[in-house]
Amino acid sequence: MAVQPISEFRKRFRIDARADLRDVSVAIESIYKAFAVASEYLEKIEPGIDGSLGLRVHTLVNLLGRNFEHAQAMLVALATGSPASSEALARIVVEGSVNLTYLAIKGNSGTLIRFFREWLQEHQKKLSVWKAEVTGKTHGSWVLPMIAERSQLVDGFVSYVDDLEKHLGLKGETDSSIWPKSLFARFEALGRQADYYTTYHRLSGASHITAEDTLSWLVSLEMPDEVKRRVGVEAWAYSTMMTRIAATFFVDAAAACLIANGRATNDDLKDCKLALARAAEDVSVQAGVPQGCTPT
Repeated sequence: MAVQPISEFRKRFRIDARADLRDVSVAIESIYKAFAVASEYLEKIEPGIDGSLGLRVHTLVNLLGRNFEHAQAMLVALATGSPASSEALARIVVEGSVNLTYLAIKGNSGTLIRFFREWLQEHQKKLSVWKAEVTGKTHGSWVLPMIAERSQLVDGFVSYVDDLEKHLGLKGETDSSIWPKSLFARFEALGRQADYYTTYHRLSGASHITAEDTLSWLVSLEMPDEVKRRVGVEAWAYSTMMTRIAATFFVDAAAACLIANGRATNDDLKDCKLALARAAEDVSVQAGVPQGCTPT
């Protein structure tokens, strides 16, 4: 029997059967379908003789699964009355989806090695700085062993990646592969600069607790109760719209994983995107989007 997304969502996150999930139902159905379709397809791919295809497929499956977890959490937050938190999680979903889409469409096995090494090098650098900071300090006696243990783990990861590169013969491919250092560069490489400045940048307000929402609240203190109510309704609608847009990014990432691995026809995921686009547009006026501006 096929899994019913709404029922599975309620069960998995212990959401009461009486809870109204209309604000998140389209997004739930879309991300569950996209995840199921992509996972089932990727898990059936044979790794190949040299193993490099296996590395790519396993990595894409893992990243898609992690992003699916964040997408679910985003919808749980909205469904349980935490719209600001849903926006913060939506930002993670958008960033993860763009990274995954880049790795699937623009990258190869060598790009994955670059992806791994960038994190490892940055982490080693931070540990070195931290070690220098606490050496000779009173608390250094108990912090330094923690740093040493973490460094040992990271060094183990470095050895693992070295072995992967050598075993799979990826040295030349790694040298010629590109993993852009900035997230904007990845948006740009995918032709989604506008999405960076609109969707992703706007979602940073909730995750960074910027001044915008506080200023809006301060201004509303002097307003009549009815105006305050309308402001609250608009804020909720806006969060709802943004979660639907973020869910679209997730579906795009799932589709990218499929396209990169030979599944040319993806009408099922196109249907998910259309449903999400309609749902985002349906709430756009209530969310305060100016007429003539269609959310993407």
